[in-house]
Amino acid sequence: MIKNKIKAIKIGFLIVCILPTISQALDKEDILKYLVKSSYPEVKVIEDENQEKKNNKEDVETTNNISEDDKEFVNVYIGEENKPEENDSKSSDKQSKEISRILDSDYKNNLRITKDKPQILIYHTHSSETYSDSSKNNYHSTDIEHSVMAVGSVLSTELTEKGWGVVHSTKYNDLSYNESYAASRKIVSSVLSKYDSVKISIDLHRDGQSLKTRQAIKESHDKYTTEVNGKRVAKFFLVVGQRNKNVGELKRQAEEITSLAEKKYPGLVCPVVTKQYGRFNQYMADNGLLIEIGNNATSTKESEETCKYVAEILDEYYSDIK
Repeated sequence: MIKNKIKAIKIGFLIVCILPTISQALDKEDILKYLVKSSYPEVKVIEDENQEKKNNKEDVETTNNISEDDKEFVNVYIGEENKPEENDSKSSDKQSKEISRILDSDYKNNLRITKDKPQILIYHTHSSETYSDSSKNNYHSTDIEHSVMAVGSVLSTELTEKGWGVVHSTKYNDLSYNESYAASRKIVSSVLSKYDSVKISIDLHRDGQSLKTRQAIKESHDKYTTEVNGKRVAKFFLVVGQRNKNVGELKRQAEEITSLAEKKYPGLVCPVVTKQYGRFNQYMADNGLLIEIGNNATSTKESEETCKYVAEILDEYYSDIK
């Protein structure tokens, strides 16, 4: 009780004395950056190199890696060059056809539920992540046919065929990037409250790198794809946020899944990535996974081909809770 009172006094002091001083010292853009840093410790705000030439730009997240120190953050750019693009009205008919090829009639209200008591949730915090064959070219758009949601749909089907009940969410959570994890957290909370049978949550992404030349794209593609059973497939890896209270269990599972994948399909999986300041909603389910399949140099097809192997690996690893 005494500790709680002391904490409350400290918070009150912060609100009354410190925040007004900070607000007076900063302009609107600086306040925005301050709030992002304070609210999302797993996010690092980075200045866009053309920032001085731009005004009134939205905060947008990107997965570009800049230095060794930056690898522990999810990067946030102030600028619109990586903002997810919306399809205009002229392409609405095409988009509907694309969706119909990927998201069958079982999807209702952005959800597909393959059994009455599903055990796995698949969702996408960065739903707009697209692959190299997307016509939008900026790797973040509502081009659903070439997105992580298309790959998630394939993974949900592969797991269902192995006897799992799966909830797959196709809701866009990153049209406002700094709110993406808060938005996807609502999905996880809603699904878990409705289906207590769900024991595994998978936040499915694709990795992102800064690739500015055709040669860089080719080198990245060659590095992050491999051949399995005569087909070129994208590599995958797991990410663990170090700020989760259950980080020990999360890392143990990630390492064991990685070891199993390497044993079954050598070269298909990359080492586990740990993010010092991340949580990524992994604490919410008993088994919270963040999986990256492919990157912005690999194709949608190559990433979809990976799903059958990821499903096989997860099915074997979690067989005791099936």
